[in-house]
Amino acid sequence: METKLKAYIPEEALPYFIEDNTETHIKFPVEHYPEKLKSLNLSKTPHYSGKLVGIKGQYLIFEDDTVFNVRSNEGSVVELSI
Repeated sequence: METKLKAYIPEEALPYFIEDNTETHIKFPVEHYPEKLKSLNLSKTPHYSGKLVGIKGQYLIFEDDTVFNVRSNEGSVVELSI
């Protein structure tokens, strides 16, 4: 299946294609949902530090009710440290 998909990957992305990659399922339960969302805007807050307490779809939920929308930051280079 992966070989069939390779034909649709743009030339500039081919160096990142892994031939023998296997799918990884990650279960990350949400400890609590924020009562009032605080959206993290990378253009206004380029540095953020917080404890990740949940993942729901495209959202990373942090302990201080800050929510990071991964899709709305598409194309941005983001560094995560543990």
